[in-house]
Amino acid sequence: MSSDPQGAVGHGAVGRSVLRREDDYLLRGQGRFVDDLPAPINTLHLAFVLSPYAHARILSIDVSEARALDGVVDVLTGEDLAALVKPIAAQIELPGYHLNSRDVLAVDEVRFAGEAVAVVVAENQYIAEDGIELVQVDYEPLPVVTEIEEATDRAAPQVNPTVPGNVYYEGRFTTDGVAAGFEAAAHVISENFHSNRVTAVPIEPRGCLAVPEQAGNLVFYSSTQIHHLLRTALAEFLDVSESTLRVVVPDVGGGFGIKAALYPEEFVCAALALRLRRPVKWIQDRYGALLTDVHARDNRYRVEAAVDDDGIVLALKAEIRTNGGAYSALPFGCTLETTGGARMIVGPYRITEYSYTATAVATHTAPVLAYRGVAQPVCFMAIEGIMDRIARRLELDPAEVRLRNMVPTSELPWTNVVGVRYDTGSFVESLKMAMEMAKYDEFRARQEAKGRLVDGKYRGIGICSFTEVSGTGAPGWRARGLTRLPGFDSGTVKVEPTGKVTAFVSHAHSGQGHFTTFAQVVADELGARLEDVTVVEGDTAAGPYGTNTFASRSAVTGGGALIRASEKAKLKLARLAAAMLESTPEDIVVTDGQLHVAGVPSRALSFQEVAETAYAMNTFDLPVGESFGIEETDFYDPPLVTMANATHIAQVAVDAGDGTVDIEGYTVVHDCGRVINPMIVDGQVMGGVAQGIGEALMEEFVYDPDGQVRTATLADYLLPSSVDVPSFQIAHIESPSIDAVGGFKGVGEGGVIGAVPALVNAVADALFDLDVNVNTKPLRPALLSRLIREAAG
Repeated sequence: MSSDPQGAVGHGAVGRSVLRREDDYLLRGQGRFVDDLPAPINTLHLAFVLSPYAHARILSIDVSEARALDGVVDVLTGEDLAALVKPIAAQIELPGYHLNSRDVLAVDEVRFAGEAVAVVVAENQYIAEDGIELVQVDYEPLPVVTEIEEATDRAAPQVNPTVPGNVYYEGRFTTDGVAAGFEAAAHVISENFHSNRVTAVPIEPRGCLAVPEQAGNLVFYSSTQIHHLLRTALAEFLDVSESTLRVVVPDVGGGFGIKAALYPEEFVCAALALRLRRPVKWIQDRYGALLTDVHARDNRYRVEAAVDDDGIVLALKAEIRTNGGAYSALPFGCTLETTGGARMIVGPYRITEYSYTATAVATHTAPVLAYRGVAQPVCFMAIEGIMDRIARRLELDPAEVRLRNMVPTSELPWTNVVGVRYDTGSFVESLKMAMEMAKYDEFRARQEAKGRLVDGKYRGIGICSFTEVSGTGAPGWRARGLTRLPGFDSGTVKVEPTGKVTAFVSHAHSGQGHFTTFAQVVADELGARLEDVTVVEGDTAAGPYGTNTFASRSAVTGGGALIRASEKAKLKLARLAAAMLESTPEDIVVTDGQLHVAGVPSRALSFQEVAETAYAMNTFDLPVGESFGIEETDFYDPPLVTMANATHIAQVAVDAGDGTVDIEGYTVVHDCGRVINPMIVDGQVMGGVAQGIGEALMEEFVYDPDGQVRTATLADYLLPSSVDVPSFQIAHIESPSIDAVGGFKGVGEGGVIGAVPALVNAVADALFDLDVNVNTKPLRPALLSRLIREAAG
């Protein structure tokens, strides 16, 4: 079930559940993903030799047998590629950060299982795969460290030579009143929280196709979320002119942040295409994806809250340790989760005294970077877990503890303790509405009357109220030391000679419905008919430069840029129409693809008629001072962040015998500011919750002590299926941003951010009578059944 936004405007395109344009061709199987693109004649194919060791010295590589295989064009090692591609490195300007670089193929030493040491170039994929079996690599295994807790021990092996003590970064922050808050506290509530390592597993693995063209140019097709940033990085690390490169993003079968990383395979593919002057293609398999895609969420939190007798948090302390893996990955670096969790943990609460220590460590595991929600599912698992523990200690209802600590709407705008501004929001209203929709009080009354164990199942209810950082602009990235992320995005709006509209935006779609939602924004702002607006994105040769698509920023930054460009195009339309109608621009009304004089609808012109004047295709002269055409570009760099919020309430049943968890009810009240398309927002929320279910209850990427991957297939890395996903109740509250153009806030990550803590808290509530401490995930049946048995003696 879903509801349209409260107070949604009834006219115009924005605010309507317009059917997604993308669905028609995708559901018909007409999508064109990287592997569907017609391969040019003489295309070469790549396969990579991956290290079986997590840490080893490369003694020798014999490629002679592989090179001799019929159909193999070449075999290259790390030393060969070092002459073509500079070592890649993430630039982070934070005090104490230790810069480290990575060769695109390991040269002397491998640092995680799956790191590539050689590449086979062949006439087809099958020969390339045969070729890698013939490459002989002699390794000297070295000591391995994979766990956060062990990485900084004095005896731990050094992971990266430029990262002393295996500490990439350590940041500290404190306000003056933290010590006083703990001295005044009636209670100190503390807990250690452990989060499992996960990865995104999009349905389409990564891939790229590099096609050389005349004059040394290169067209590079990639399933990336950051085509402009990829183009700049290719130019930088391949040492070629950026003007010779064009990056194109075809359809993308899911990104979720992991395709916002820059990977060695992309640099290798482009470098070999330029060297060999032949098209070069690489398509990843699922085994390689699980080993080499960036991972996330391997975090440890130690949280202490100073609390008074009313359950008010007087001060908060957090010790955060995150696993950055073997290399600091491009473009965000290994501190993304570290700084993110530290800055976001205070959430919607009036916590004014706060201190943290946040540490990113290096281990012999795959690099860690962005995955949907980044640090927020974990930091909210921690703070929402603390809220529940306050309630238990003080014998209060968990919802009441949250309400007592929340920043009320009347106090917004509010700047939190780490300097993040919440311009608008609905923290209290979202929680109360979700409680009503979930019949929260009735559920608690049944627990009181019947207990939690009913019909062989322990039943519980869990809450997560959170703020969602979205639409981050340059100030937000600078605050986290990321100087190579521009922050802004851009849009170009063109009214064609036919009167139809083409909108170019600097983003790249990966399933979010951009072709629909951006068209709705442009249609409303320009006054065009929705069906007349076409959106073009994902091509560096077509769209203007920008920071691209990740971190719930498309609607905020792309929508803002298109609004600004549409405003300029609309003014030009009005000026031209005024000259043609012998009126003034201020008196021209633009709506539904028509321009008419205010109060005189009969004196009207169509977009096409005005466009014909702009393009000199009729007998009207262009007004003095006007240029030909109607094409306007603008850029938008949003504020520090745009803060969405939501409340998730999960109702679960934990089987007393085998520990399986059934989700019996799930409610979401979401506030993403001005809602562009309620149906698409609902889809984003549902998809995110599905991922959160996997993360909370089943998904876990496991390394053994030797750094060997124990979950390298989807038979071992368990994903949720349709039967694991419940029916939803979803409602929207609109509190349009007053800081962001258009009033939009992000929506892409909220589903998973809220699902993980809500489900963990629901399971903890179900087992409350057993005095079981639930402070980790995933909550698999084996773990829960063991906890239940141990509690029963």
